[in-house]
Amino acid sequence: MSDIAHRVFSLSMEEWGERRAIEMVGSAPGFLSLLAKTEKVASFDEPVLIIGESGSGKEAVAQAIYLLGPRRGKPYVSVNCPQYQEGNLTVSELFGHKKGSFTGASADRKGCFETANGGVIFLDEIADLHMSAQVMLLRALARGEFQPVGSETTKSVNVRVVAATNRPLDQLVSREAFRHDLYFRLRYFLIEVPSLRSRGDDWQLLVHHFLGRLRARYGVVKSVSADALRILGAYSWPGNVRELTSVVTTAYALCDGDVIQAQDVISALGHGEETPDEPRVGDLYRRIVMGGESFWQTVGNPFLDREISRNTAKDVIRRGLLEADGSYRHALDLFHLPPEDYQKFMDFLRHHRLKP
Repeated sequence: MSDIAHRVFSLSMEEWGERRAIEMVGSAPGFLSLLAKTEKVASFDEPVLIIGESGSGKEAVAQAIYLLGPRRGKPYVSVNCPQYQEGNLTVSELFGHKKGSFTGASADRKGCFETANGGVIFLDEIADLHMSAQVMLLRALARGEFQPVGSETTKSVNVRVVAATNRPLDQLVSREAFRHDLYFRLRYFLIEVPSLRSRGDDWQLLVHHFLGRLRARYGVVKSVSADALRILGAYSWPGNVRELTSVVTTAYALCDGDVIQAQDVISALGHGEETPDEPRVGDLYRRIVMGGESFWQTVGNPFLDREISRNTAKDVIRRGLLEADGSYRHALDLFHLPPEDYQKFMDFLRHHRLKP
């Protein structure tokens, strides 16, 4: 564990205790560069925008910024933006409301910004923030003030905003699905969290770290066989560190002996008796998401022409859903499909039994 990671861990133990300790494990150059940038950014007050794939550790970076900065000890408030999709509810959650301001507002309510005053507010999946809340957030960032729903009184607030997303905000801005002025206001500091597959052998460090943590919690020592490690190393981890944590924990819990075998890992990955063709799946997925090819061009039509198997096509779709947090509509963006293709896409998955 690097010096910065060790300091984050120690501070998180002091602030939140063992159950919420922040463990940032890795030695890859990209990961160490992330830690160094996080430490530098922490001492400032301007907004931070954290980007990266689902499960890569964006919230851990947000928490590290809080712990390493001058606002540690003040409130840290986390908001999951997709949880609030109706305009009034979203604005109320962030900025509060007055009694009677809308249906269901039976009493005055303090919002997350007021609760976080003096500290840090973390807006997770900011791309899904309702447009009405985007307007008020822009005002809060620009002027340090806001109005609760139904109130005629302006309140002042001193909050550092840290936002995160796994979606391409610049593309959403170009489609007018996200405010361009808010986007530029948020990205004073832009931090990109590397995917696990881009971090070299960090997955091995994490496997042994997770096993050590499980041993400490449950008192049972288990190791990993060479064949199991080979399968873990061949997998490209579309769900990143979050998925690796889940797979190691499941394999640890369900293996019969004191050594995790290849079949335990295969079962934990959810592929039954069949080892996935990970290199092929990874190549197809990268061609779509990073190469700009459409789903129909790379997966749909080749599947219909029997050039790729059902399991391969399903694994590509599964990766997209993991990165889109289970939303088929958000997966359309990753697969370079227009919104009007949604029904065609869903019909294709149902008809060919490709829904993961």
